[in-house]
Amino acid sequence: MKNQDAVILNGELVQENQAVVSPFNRGMMYGDGCFETIRSYSGKFLGWEMRFDRLKGGLDYLDIDIPFTSQELEEQILSLLDKNKLSKVDAMIRLQCWRKGGQGYTPSSSKADWMIQASSLSKNENPIDLVLAETRCIPSEALERKYKLSNGLNYIKAAQEARRKSGDDALMLTVKGKISETTSANIFWIMGDKVFTPAAECDLLPGVTRSIVIDVIQSLGIGFEEGVYDLEAIEEAEVVFCTNSLKEISVVQRLDEQIFEVSHPLTQKIETGFKQFKEKELQA
Repeated sequence: MKNQDAVILNGELVQENQAVVSPFNRGMMYGDGCFETIRSYSGKFLGWEMRFDRLKGGLDYLDIDIPFTSQELEEQILSLLDKNKLSKVDAMIRLQCWRKGGQGYTPSSSKADWMIQASSLSKNENPIDLVLAETRCIPSEALERKYKLSNGLNYIKAAQEARRKSGDDALMLTVKGKISETTSANIFWIMGDKVFTPAAECDLLPGVTRSIVIDVIQSLGIGFEEGVYDLEAIEEAEVVFCTNSLKEISVVQRLDEQIFEVSHPLTQKIETGFKQFKEKELQA
C-alpha cells in the first residue's frame, strides 16, 4: 500500500481505502456542503487566509459550524503532506466539508463532517482551447456564487460540452448572455494596452488567484477594467488568459474558431509580476 493513499477524515489520518463515510451522507445525496482546492508550494500556501475565510463563509451561508480553526486546518494539511511524501513538492489539496445528518431537504444538524486529500500536481503549461458552452451559470439570486458549494452539476454539463468538441474547458455565460467564467477558472482578456475581466456580479466565483492577479495588474500600472460584457468583447480580444489556484495563469489560444495570440508583452509582464509576488509571499 502506498503512502500517497492517505487522507484525513474528521481529523484522523487514515488510508484512503479505509476511510468510511455513510452512504446516506448529505454531501453525496444533496451536495449539502462546500470545498476548497488549494495548491501547496512545498508546504506553503498562497492566499491562505482568503481561502480559509471563503471556506468559513460558505459554511456560514449553509448554516454549518466550521469544525476547525485556520491554524488547526493548516496543521492537518501539513501532516497529510508529510505522510504522503509531498512536503517538498508542489501538490494539490482538496478539502471537502459536508453537513452531518440524514435524508430530507430540511437539515437536522449544523455539524460538519470533513475530509482532506493530497495528491501530486501535474503540470501543463500549454495554451488551452475553450468552447462556448450552452449551459449557463447559476444566477447568484438562486444560489450564492462567491463560495465553492458542492453542487457542481452545471459545471459538469458545461465541461461535457467542451470535451465533446475536444476543448480543454468551457466558457460560460450568465442567463442574460454576459461573459462569466470557465468551469474551472476566471477569465481575462487584453485589448490594446488594457486588461478586462467580468465583475463579480456576472455570477462567477471570484477566485483567490483572480484577486491576486488583479492586484498585480494594478500594481504594475497596467490599464484595467472590471465590468459586464457581451460575448463580442472577448471575440475582439488580442489575448485571453485564465486564472485558478492550480494552474495560476493559463493562456488561451482558441475560443471555438476564434484564434488569439499566445505571446504578448502584457501577459508576460503580468506573469512576471505574479511570479515575483508569489516568491515574496511564500518566503514570508
